[in-house]
Amino acid sequence: MTPICQTFIDHPAAWTARELGSRRALERPLKQAELDDLARLLDETAGKAPQAVTRDDVRQPALVALLDELRETLMRGRGAVLLTGLDPARHDPEQLERIYWALGTHLGEAAVQSHAGDRLGRVERDDKDPVARGYRSAGELVMHTDSYEVVGLQCIRSAAHGGQSALVSSLAIHNALLREHPDLLPALYEGYYLAIPEARLGSKPVTDEKIPVFCCVDGQVSCMYAGSFMREAARQKGTPLPGRLAEALEAFSRAAEREDLALRFMLAPGEILLWHNFTNLHSRTEFEDDEQHRRLLLRLWLTVPQGRPVAPEFGVRGAAYARVYRERLSSGAA
Repeated sequence: MTPICQTFIDHPAAWTARELGSRRALERPLKQAELDDLARLLDETAGKAPQAVTRDDVRQPALVALLDELRETLMRGRGAVLLTGLDPARHDPEQLERIYWALGTHLGEAAVQSHAGDRLGRVERDDKDPVARGYRSAGELVMHTDSYEVVGLQCIRSAAHGGQSALVSSLAIHNALLREHPDLLPALYEGYYLAIPEARLGSKPVTDEKIPVFCCVDGQVSCMYAGSFMREAARQKGTPLPGRLAEALEAFSRAAEREDLALRFMLAPGEILLWHNFTNLHSRTEFEDDEQHRRLLLRLWLTVPQGRPVAPEFGVRGAAYARVYRERLSSGAA
């Protein structure tokens, strides 16, 4: 277990909704020079499939400067940015995907997200898959982290109703717990096992090691929170969660939903939300589609070379998705 941080975190990534006020504080509108370079990028890569675009294709000066700025914001600044200015009336869904993927190639390397090996996830309702994970449903997704260092969501289509997004700084949650429930922090630093989604029959249904909720490495606090996966791991193991951990998870979840901490907003078509997964949690409200409005977002999970120093256990969850994919390939099911 890493040392427990016992001082309040004073850093741009420890933001609160009360301080930011609205989503406008996260917005980064695209400038005309950047839009012009994106148009050049689309022309120069028109013969490639969107996910065949590589980092070497993104060499336009205004785009390179933009991506340096975004990386600085994500890695050393507030840890979240909302890129606006892409007009879906001018760009079809394939062009939006091409732009999104191209930006991702400069921020990190796209990671496997499911047993199917997809590296660009489609976040939409899928009633045909009875065991679809939460992001393929229309139900509410409570505050959580994903599996890799940087996460992106690009809105292609909005739902008819609902689907509000939210972010909350995990560093602000740490500050709140240190102030109000310092006795619960040790249980969160120790953590617990996680259930492994999509594990094949005969595979291990839970991780071999405990995954901490908080860690402090090189003086930097980071977070990986998946309370539902911890509770499912306890069910799989046939044992209750340790008492202090169960209490700590409840306190964590309450803090994550506080109106003074969590920033809630809608994503419009064309907008791209990027955040550092180890300093922010995200959620989504229930949504409803109709024939004219079928919600679709594209998700990126990005590994980041020379990224934030974190406990090695933070890599276990993402590695489980890659392992499940490899098992599927070796079985001939892919």
